[in-house]
Amino acid sequence: MFRIAVCDDEPTSLQLNKMLTEQVLNEEGISYEIHTFDDIGQMANTLSKPGQHFDCLLSDILSTGMNGIEAAEKLRRFGEQLDIIFISMTSDYALDGYRVRALRYLKKPVDKEQLREALLLSYRSHEQKDGLAVNCEGKYYNLDYKDIYFFESQARDIEITLSDKKLTMHMKISDLEKILPEREFFRCHRSYIVNLRQVENIERYQATMRNGEMIPISQQQYTELKNRLSQ
Repeated sequence: MFRIAVCDDEPTSLQLNKMLTEQVLNEEGISYEIHTFDDIGQMANTLSKPGQHFDCLLSDILSTGMNGIEAAEKLRRFGEQLDIIFISMTSDYALDGYRVRALRYLKKPVDKEQLREALLLSYRSHEQKDGLAVNCEGKYYNLDYKDIYFFESQARDIEITLSDKKLTMHMKISDLEKILPEREFFRCHRSYIVNLRQVENIERYQATMRNGEMIPISQQQYTELKNRLSQ
């Protein structure tokens, strides 16, 4: 699921940019989720919260209270994975955009084909990633998907079982599910997400992982998991 935040304090521009983004992604057959913001400060606060994962931000660079560059600087303190596409009436801030590693800098009114190029560049860069960056107890880890056996929800934390250790991060399992590639991971139970490549075998209603651990499978997900493994 490609998750995008669109921000502009001018209602007409906000709706237009959202509409153009939807048109491009629908035409390209990309599954997406769009969240809109009319306040750039609120947007920066929301995107910087734990568990609020977005792949791409499409934002006006000029706003009251906080401009796009200031918002980008705040977001960059929380990670490098968010792609930022700035939109502006002026090119005065273009160099600042490069300073905060903006993916693209588009002029208003937005050209649909230029927007398409920027969105596809962002989407493909995230699709090609084969790992997960996590913050566990103040330490940052870049985990290869192939080394992950499964995730287990424990209240508002998630325990990650790897080939050589276990890690705990603070996130809801529903938020984690949104950012994992569907072709590789499957939520087989309300508390578990398994790596399909690490499933040794399944029976009613449990899965045996390649490390020997047993994972429960809900009745509702059993048939779908069988289908996914057969594919």
